Amino acid sequence: MRLELNTVIIRDIQFADKTMVSNGVLHVNRSELEGLLLEDPRFSRVDIELARPGEKCRILQVGDVIEPRAKTSPGDQDFPGVVGGQVPVGRGSTCVLGGAAVVLSDYREKREVGKSTDPSGEIIDMSGPGAEASIYGKTYNIVLLPTPSDGTNPQEYQAALKIAGLRTAAYLAKAGTGITPDATEVFELPPLTEVKAGFERLPRVVYIFQILSLQFDAIPGEPVLYGRNVPGIVPALIHPNEVLDGALTSPSPTLNLQTYQIQNQPIIKELYKRHGKDLCFTGVIVTTAPNNMTEIERVSNMTATLAKYTVGADGAVLTKTGGGAPELTMAMTAQLCERLGIKTAIAMLHMAADVSDPRYGATTIFSMPEVDAIVSMGVPFMRLTLPPVERIIGRAGASAEGPVSGEIVRAINNIRGTLCQLGSSRLKAVRY
Repeated sequence: MRLELNTVIIRDIQFADKTMVSNGVLHVNRSELEGLLLEDPRFSRVDIELARPGEKCRILQVGDVIEPRAKTSPGDQDFPGVVGGQVPVGRGSTCVLGGAAVVLSDYREKREVGKSTDPSGEIIDMSGPGAEASIYGKTYNIVLLPTPSDGTNPQEYQAALKIAGLRTAAYLAKAGTGITPDATEVFELPPLTEVKAGFERLPRVVYIFQILSLQFDAIPGEPVLYGRNVPGIVPALIHPNEVLDGALTSPSPTLNLQTYQIQNQPIIKELYKRHGKDLCFTGVIVTTAPNNMTEIERVSNMTATLAKYTVGADGAVLTKTGGGAPELTMAMTAQLCERLGIKTAIAMLHMAADVSDPRYGATTIFSMPEVDAIVSMGVPFMRLTLPPVERIIGRAGASAEGPVSGEIVRAINNIRGTLCQLGSSRLKAVRY
């Protein structure tokens, strides 16, 4: 399977009479896009705002973030099962608007699903230390603020918001499909049963990608994998290109993992870079994190067995989504892989860290001697002081005169794009 990502770099955004890309500027027809999104009866109104790097602007109640992408090969579909029909993705060519992002802002006063303890919700600052720490402080952001129609319940709104973001991402990227790309990346792997000549002696490495935590109730109708939510999915082997090409989106609540980061999956890209050099990349196993021990044991056993006896893996890289049950599921899966002779490495945010006492620092909720290769991606509870802003985007009734526009202190966990369960971050560890 061969996938070609053709990136058109966006250097500015502005509203215009026609949606198009010209000389690196993304022009957006606001009324046309609003009309497209208002086809969904779950919205009574859709507001759209633009936010540029360097603006003294703060975006509130950020849900997901999505990179604009659209397929360009004949017969292909964008975001299958949502925007397009149920067809496979991961092959052909895709247009990417690099440097642009679609930001979804939950435009309700009260949020029952994935509610943050922060009164302004998860935020993005476009200037100051918050922007420096976040990958989304450097993107040109198209912010969607849909108002739910009467009778639309919270879960229906959450699902509709995600679908609106995916439709917008495809709509915008279509504007770049006829333009010569600034960069092209090619991702290609043969079928699992084939081993390229010269690769026979390389260790076979599989990526075990936890995509959904069952700590939270799955939202009916929210697209996660090929347009459907998948709380009951068993561990499944998929091609890494499917992940990179829109088959998978981040479920709500997005616990330090947005769709943008899945589209630019750093672990998959790193495994691709090393494929044929010091390892043979053999695919991706997608799993969930159950909320009880019986199911955790079931998922862990099935995943390890699939990695060993179907994939024939010599090594595995594992990541998680969230903390608690996801962390335990990941660790138990790694332990079982090790017992089957598969060498493992896990990468994780320390969601169980104790920051009240500097003697403790980053911690884990497991202690397994077999699981001894751990990459720490940080502690999400450290705090940043963010300076005042002149403009607020999001939350009905919020204004530049309100308290959220002034100097605020926020845990980096509440600043979208600072940390990531996959390692997409502008932050790094420093030894003092």
